[in-house]
Amino acid sequence: MKKIKIILTSFLLLLVTACATNVQTINPSGNDLSDYETFAYLPNTNIEVEGKNYTDTAVNRAIVESVKMNLEDHGLKIDQKEPDLLVLISTSADVELKMDTRPVYATYPYQYGIGRVSPWYNPYYFYGYTSYSPVIGYNTTTYSYKEGTLVIDIIDKVTKKTVWKGIANEEIYSQPTTEAIQDMVGDIFREFPMEEKDA
Repeated sequence: MKKIKIILTSFLLLLVTACATNVQTINPSGNDLSDYETFAYLPNTNIEVEGKNYTDTAVNRAIVESVKMNLEDHGLKIDQKEPDLLVLISTSADVELKMDTRPVYATYPYQYGIGRVSPWYNPYYFYGYTSYSPVIGYNTTTYSYKEGTLVIDIIDKVTKKTVWKGIANEEIYSQPTTEAIQDMVGDIFREFPMEEKDA
């Protein structure tokens, strides 16, 4: 009986490990984000995978709301006029990128021209998004982004530098429920360099 319990426990641990989201976080220069107080979103036209028609409003809204909830759990508040931090959400196509610690300049938005802000960004987007460019992103290793990989960049509004990046290497659009998306985003923010605040 004892042997069966050990085998069953080992199997359950293996199952939990296999089901866990593969998460990577990048924190350039070991940034401590505790001095920041507010945030807003950069409404990205590339929240969908380039060349794909991922326009599932429920999924996109769940991503935006889940990121907001996690940032608020760390004591940050929405400020659409003068945020300290900007949040840029994107999903990546299946391509391997070679990266190092040098800054990578990317013109925001990735797809030129945003005619209107998608509804899932209301009322959380930065009012000055139309003139905000370029963003400086940092990466530290060669990483293979699978199609649908969720990438969250946290950007210092003044310096335009990415101060933290979270990546979930799992197809975000294949998640079966809103709760599963919330869990995936929560996995990313477990290593966010700011203590959670008590409610």
